[in-house]
Amino acid sequence: MAARPSTPLRELVPALAGAAVAVGALALATQVPEKTGLTSFSPRWWPEALAYLLLGLSVLHAALALLRPRSAEELPDAANRAGVLRLTAMLLSILGYGVLWYFVDFRVSTAVLLVALVYLGGGRGWKALLVFPAVVTAVLYLLFGVLLRVPI
Repeated sequence: MAARPSTPLRELVPALAGAAVAVGALALATQVPEKTGLTSFSPRWWPEALAYLLLGLSVLHAALALLRPRSAEELPDAANRAGVLRLTAMLLSILGYGVLWYFVDFRVSTAVLLVALVYLGGGRGWKALLVFPAVVTAVLYLLFGVLLRVPI
């Protein structure tokens, strides 16, 4: 089977989206107030580090998309209605998570989000729908709520 040319725009969309999110995060990180006289890391260090990491990975993704030749078997399939609906449902689930978290405890809302995302991603067994969300929620709560004492 002959290799068909890949569409550069389609392969650059994720890299450009990541770069846009990174630039937005950098712009928001500059609004975090810094106290004078800090000798250690400032409060904006972590968001800036993540934004620069995302920007670097986006540039790497774009470079690989442009430089690496791909065969027809490696190219992604065309977008279909089911995939678009699944992606939309995942994004709406994440938005709903933000609303639910406002009214319900972190542990409950996070578990509900993870169950929804796993189900939309194709997980159907009891381990995928019950054990995985429970373990991930517990790890996140222990890390941020207990160890780092972040108010969640």
